[in-house]
Amino acid sequence: MSGTTKSKNSCCVVNCSNSYKNTNNITFYRFPNRDYEKETKEKWIKAINRIIENGKPWRPSVHSVVCSAHFINNKRSLDPRSPSYIPSIFPEVYKKKTINVLQNIARYERSINRQNQTMEFQEINNQIIPSTSSTELDLNNITSINISTQVAFEVPEENFIFYCVYEGNNNVGTQASVNLNLNFTKPKSAEKSCGVDSSNTSSCLSCLSFHGYNSIQSENALKDITGVTFKIFNFLLSLLPQTNRTIISTEDTLLIMLMKVKLGLTYSALSTFFSVHRTTISRVFSECLLILSHKTNNLIFWPSKTTIVDTLPEVFKKHYPHCRCIIDCTEIRVEQPQTVQQRVCLYSRYKGGYTIKVLVAITPNGMVSFLSKAYGGRSSDSFITNDSGFLNKLEPGDQVLADKGFPGIQPGVEGQNSILVMPPMLHNGRFSEEEVIKTYNVASVRIHIERFFARLKSFNVLNKITTDLLQYIDNLLLICCVLVNLSSPIIKQ
Repeated sequence: MSGTTKSKNSCCVVNCSNSYKNTNNITFYRFPNRDYEKETKEKWIKAINRIIENGKPWRPSVHSVVCSAHFINNKRSLDPRSPSYIPSIFPEVYKKKTINVLQNIARYERSINRQNQTMEFQEINNQIIPSTSSTELDLNNITSINISTQVAFEVPEENFIFYCVYEGNNNVGTQASVNLNLNFTKPKSAEKSCGVDSSNTSSCLSCLSFHGYNSIQSENALKDITGVTFKIFNFLLSLLPQTNRTIISTEDTLLIMLMKVKLGLTYSALSTFFSVHRTTISRVFSECLLILSHKTNNLIFWPSKTTIVDTLPEVFKKHYPHCRCIIDCTEIRVEQPQTVQQRVCLYSRYKGGYTIKVLVAITPNGMVSFLSKAYGGRSSDSFITNDSGFLNKLEPGDQVLADKGFPGIQPGVEGQNSILVMPPMLHNGRFSEEEVIKTYNVASVRIHIERFFARLKSFNVLNKITTDLLQYIDNLLLICCVLVNLSSPIIKQ
């Protein structure tokens, strides 16, 4: 099938006009290009059946693509057993039967040979058979004789004609000529069904290497590389718009983002897993992160006081029945910034390095209810709390649990007619009995925010923020907190 040279932005199938610019619901697929996909690639080329202008077979370039219109169900399948594994739907021009000149010549020569052989046999037969005479035979004296003839022959064609002529004299002295025409039909080949041992087919047909979302077969496998269940994955997937990308599906787009967050892999490592360039991985990650952080922003909210009271765990009811939230700041290390101004802003004396700091408030039952923007590591906990707008959410009578690093927010909390609960400060070298009991009571409930931070830090992307991720740090922290909120509760009733 000949075809003109087509743009790298359009489908390579002859007479197909689909391209990136004129289609909306069409997906474009590159030719299989991995070592183990060579046979699949050749099947694609054979199905497309193109030749170039000089008559030589056409070979796809790295930019050649096939649109999903040529696959059954408008989508390529990675299962070799599926009819959508190879493109099979083509324009009308593919339905014209190609003429094979050599086969036609050979067929004609066989026909001529059969005709010549028939004429030779007819000529011999006419010479042997005598002309019609008026001689009458005595039917009462006719005897019969059985003649067995063994013939060695080859069958050149589907059908052939065999001639056998017998001449002899009987006792009566009557000469007879017997012409025997036998038509033999070449036996037809029988059709036999061949099968394989079904117990061994699964291992032969399954792809053992990693090929994106389709490789994940169990919930545990998904949680190991993303930290979420299939239910959460499908919920996040429903928030993403459909894409016309030819290489990366919507499922793989979300998978890339979650693998980056959970495992902390570099863009280069992810590009190896998904067989695309690292810049493509970087772009896919940032786009998905921005979309999901916008769509899930409402999943971190400040519950009403009635909701807090109705869901208050038993451990709070005795000593802190009016607890509205537990607050604390956490620091996350970052790479050394490039500018001096950034280094001054991000340097933390407490950590002895460059960090960003964020304020988090969780409800008594462990849900994130407030997340501040990211601050430099040099900012104090009290400054972040006063500057972030957290105090504006408090209502009269609210109890706020904090550690010893928040004495500077006391005036702001009291200004909202709320109560700040902190462990007592050490005076005169030892605590009184009452102070020990108060310290124990505060610590017994503040432990839950430490458990939250432990779950938050399980997302390895937060182990050390690279400089290229600093611009997305607020979006990244939001997504991590949302994933914690969507996971199982920290405090089990």
